[in-house]
Amino acid sequence: MRKKESGKIIFLLAGMVVFMGIFWLAVRGLEKVIPDQAAESQKAFLQEPTTAPQVRGTLKLDGKKYDYTDEISTYLLLGIDMSGQPQEGTQEYQGGMADFLLLAVFNRTKETYGFLQLDRDTMTDITMMQADGSGYASARMQLCTAHWYGGSPDQSCENTVAAVSDLLGGVEIDGYYALGMEAIPMLNHAVGGVKVTIESDFSKVDPSMKLGETIVLSDEQAYTFLHDRYDVEDETNVSRMQRQRQYMKSLFQTVQARSETDPDYINTIYRQLEEVAVSDMTGKTISKIVNRVAKGENQGIQVLTGKSQTGQALGDGIDHMEFYPEKDSIREVMTALYSLVERSRQKGNTDETADR
Repeated sequence: MRKKESGKIIFLLAGMVVFMGIFWLAVRGLEKVIPDQAAESQKAFLQEPTTAPQVRGTLKLDGKKYDYTDEISTYLLLGIDMSGQPQEGTQEYQGGMADFLLLAVFNRTKETYGFLQLDRDTMTDITMMQADGSGYASARMQLCTAHWYGGSPDQSCENTVAAVSDLLGGVEIDGYYALGMEAIPMLNHAVGGVKVTIESDFSKVDPSMKLGETIVLSDEQAYTFLHDRYDVEDETNVSRMQRQRQYMKSLFQTVQARSETDPDYINTIYRQLEEVAVSDMTGKTISKIVNRVAKGENQGIQVLTGKSQTGQALGDGIDHMEFYPEKDSIREVMTALYSLVERSRQKGNTDETADR
């Protein structure tokens, strides 16, 4: 290398060393003048940018607000006692009683799903609706009575959805699917029967359903198993709810197994029951639900704990069963299903401020 070129390189290197030295001294000088700002700037530079999870919904339970950030879809399944059709010779619609209420909760973020079975006798605020669908008053009554009000089957279902939502802290319900209890034989037939173990004494209503035996229910037996209460075991709705959970678990397993080999199976059932069902859900939505059941982790069927007693809240002079759920139970169950987190209140903030 020529002497002239070598001198240029040495000069450039020396210049770079001097520049780096000046930069280092400047930084040290700034750290001495504003050490906190320098440290924070370095910390902010090194940290990965983060964003808070998006709040998907909020529930108000026992005077407190709880948020959830997972993507969740929720549906209400109803079994209605009495058809709700106009009486012969009249055009006046009258809803029936929602004897079976099951909230299905699908967590799309965690790929899990779970259920909450509600006691028909749960005491909560019910909107009493007129035939045109407008509410004229509300009263604390059994949850099942919400379906009694409304000018059409859809309005009766919507009133029940509203009552369930109010009971559970304002939870958003994305759809409903209701079947009259008289349609149970059709449902059972559509899936080819459901296998259960008889754990209640049906000897007074159907001797063929022998205690302790495991059988595939015939269509008529399925109706008895899910609907009948009087002359069965202790005649309570609690016992009937246990049988309903047993049937639903077996039904889901049956449908899930069949759907694995026949992807259109659930649509076939949907079409068979379409004329007797009342729903704002499409066959496509129900197919998605079944797919989530097939792929997701089952968290089981939960129930609320509380106190049962007789009372005359209906005002007809007759004692009826009343179920009063514990507030802690509602919060615990909803927390499990929705991964709820109590909303933290910053100093000086009110709930109204936090909502903005």
